[in-house]
Amino acid sequence: MRNTTNSKFFKLLVTGLLLTGGIVLLSADSSVVKKWPGRLRGLCVGKPRMAMTQEKTFKRMADWKVNVITVNFDIDKRLKDLPPVSGLPKVEPEMAPYRGAIDRLNKIVALSRKYGIYINLCIQSAVGDDSRNVATAKANKDQKERAEKIYLANALTLLKHIAERYKDEPVIIAYNFIPEPHTPWIVANWQTKIVPEAIKTVRQVDNNTYLIFSPGLWGFPCFDKIKKPFKDPAGKLLYGYHPYAPHNYTHQGIKKRANGMVYPGMLKMFDGSKLKLWNKQALYEYMKPAFDFQKKYNVKMFAGEFSAVRWAPGREQWVKDMCALLEEYKVDWTYHSYTGWNGWNPTFPPEAKGSNEPDGGVETPQLKVLKKYWAKNKIFFKDR
Repeated sequence: MRNTTNSKFFKLLVTGLLLTGGIVLLSADSSVVKKWPGRLRGLCVGKPRMAMTQEKTFKRMADWKVNVITVNFDIDKRLKDLPPVSGLPKVEPEMAPYRGAIDRLNKIVALSRKYGIYINLCIQSAVGDDSRNVATAKANKDQKERAEKIYLANALTLLKHIAERYKDEPVIIAYNFIPEPHTPWIVANWQTKIVPEAIKTVRQVDNNTYLIFSPGLWGFPCFDKIKKPFKDPAGKLLYGYHPYAPHNYTHQGIKKRANGMVYPGMLKMFDGSKLKLWNKQALYEYMKPAFDFQKKYNVKMFAGEFSAVRWAPGREQWVKDMCALLEEYKVDWTYHSYTGWNGWNPTFPPEAKGSNEPDGGVETPQLKVLKKYWAKNKIFFKDR
């Protein structure tokens, strides 16, 4: 009679030996054990759009040596190019608003596995995330607070379902929960209530996947407001931030912001800020609270977004300085963005017309800078 127990153990042992190296390991019950693979440098790709289900998109990123993408999970009603719903996986009632996004995410997962690219899955939007009600409405404090709490409850429900669904999916290395907290009640309770509740929610079903949390306001690197690290029973926690600075420069020409601001130069962080010289040293000073927190507590950092609009004068130098600082302090990162609105896309030149085309096909100076850093990537996802 065949000893199936020993045979199973031998298969697990051999598989574990083949995959040792901090990429994917197997535990005794055959579940995947995720370990942070090392330096990750890549792209934020926005929502799970149609372009992200196409092989040519992943082939190009793989040619660039990208080894991680940040995917902003979203509700279906915001996916303008969502095809007719047919043949999609069955989902729980709570997940019905995300059905098409799950279908696309599953395709993204398959392509990520094939091309060796890890996924940071960003829970950025959920049912109830209505900016008219939550962020900018002319409503009283109580009305806004109720809207924020409804949105938060839905976001936590989504987070739990995502964790249950993908806890054993090795290419999904992290969940990034509400990366840009900005509404009053959520910001006020972010450290004391919301982050601990999010950790508890995930760890009830998933001790496997890393968690990334950013401080308010808007995920800026204001780590001087966080007095000590959060407690995670699984010990798999990273701290994130989105260093858009100076904001008037990086976002110039969007909505009512003026154009023509040059980096490096005398610039304002926001309209109400004082003019100051913004250069590499100023960018360092802006991110210093994050660097100090990282060093003091020996934690890992992840810059999930950073960018300047493609028509911003001096953008190439801004990207060079930002990448150099993140590299110096060993911060993992995903540059914003690829395949979404082309105002941020490094494959489009400054003079391109606005569109949602996924790839402009141009070797811009910004893309050359990014490729220089992606070329440093040595570790890529290895499928079973």
